[in-house]
Amino acid sequence: MAALPAPHRPAAEAAGRRILIDATRWKSGPHPPVDLGVLQDAVFADRRLRLRYRHGGESEPRTYTVDPYGLVAKAGVWYLVADRRGRPRLFRADRVRSARSLPDPVWRRPGVELADAWEVLRRQVEERPEGFEVTARVRRAGLDMFLRLQGASMTGHPEDDGEGEWVTVRLSYGSPRAVRQLLGFCNQVEVVSPPEAREELRRALTSVARIYDGQRGE
Repeated sequence: MAALPAPHRPAAEAAGRRILIDATRWKSGPHPPVDLGVLQDAVFADRRLRLRYRHGGESEPRTYTVDPYGLVAKAGVWYLVADRRGRPRLFRADRVRSARSLPDPVWRRPGVELADAWEVLRRQVEERPEGFEVTARVRRAGLDMFLRLQGASMTGHPEDDGEGEWVTVRLSYGSPRAVRQLLGFCNQVEVVSPPEAREELRRALTSVARIYDGQRGE
């Protein structure tokens, strides 16, 4: 405020009393600090990267070996743009659990630059069809864990009247099959609608039951 010219300070002070910006998302949980050092080193040294990366909605990270093109900052979020097995992939930097630069030189598709790969990925995200919408109810006792693991899939705030055992949530997935990840919450979550989601879960449970009955699964 002191850096502003004196004539502008009253207006700025009035705005500061009436406008407040909080950049954190509701119920999203704290984001781990992002260490871009290893990613930057690999990008500028033209080396391959070994990543342990946690996808949204999953509790355990996966391991990938990628060929990086570079880093992109979009709306305050850093992304690593890289090829995996010759196809472009997008990795949110704050979901990278560990990264190690490999001695192998990077292999990039001939004639493809960072801007080209980013444009392809950006269009894929922006032109992605509407998600598969699911309504579920979550036991209040398991809500905190559910929000940590499924917060990225939620399309609104939990509908909680402060009473009863259950809280209603609404989620969006890329396909009906993706709803199977909710089985990991056991009896802490019940999918209410649509019927296709409940049928998908029924088929998955039937397949698991066959395995443990000694029959061949799907």
